[in-house]
Amino acid sequence: MLENVLLGIVSVCTFISYFPQIVKCLKTRQAEDLSIWSWILWVVSSVSYTLYALLCTDSFMLIFETCLELGFCLIILICAIVFRKNKTQKGTIKE
Repeated sequence: MLENVLLGIVSVCTFISYFPQIVKCLKTRQAEDLSIWSWILWVVSSVSYTLYALLCTDSFMLIFETCLELGFCLIILICAIVFRKNKTQKGTIKE
């Protein structure tokens, strides 16, 4: 029981910590301040942790939390790559 409460707290904290960054990236369509390599490492870490949860446990809360974190990390990484690529393409177009 206590482990589910603690994982629930982790899930809420994960949502609270990643959500504002995702909203900011989507609203401003800018991600120059984000380190792509750091987010790649976060995604690798999240994939590993999610696979661990899927393969080594049967805890729904742990699987849910790791999938949530992986999803948020992927969204931020994709935003960082796409918005940087768009800025680079716009910078090469002569107006």
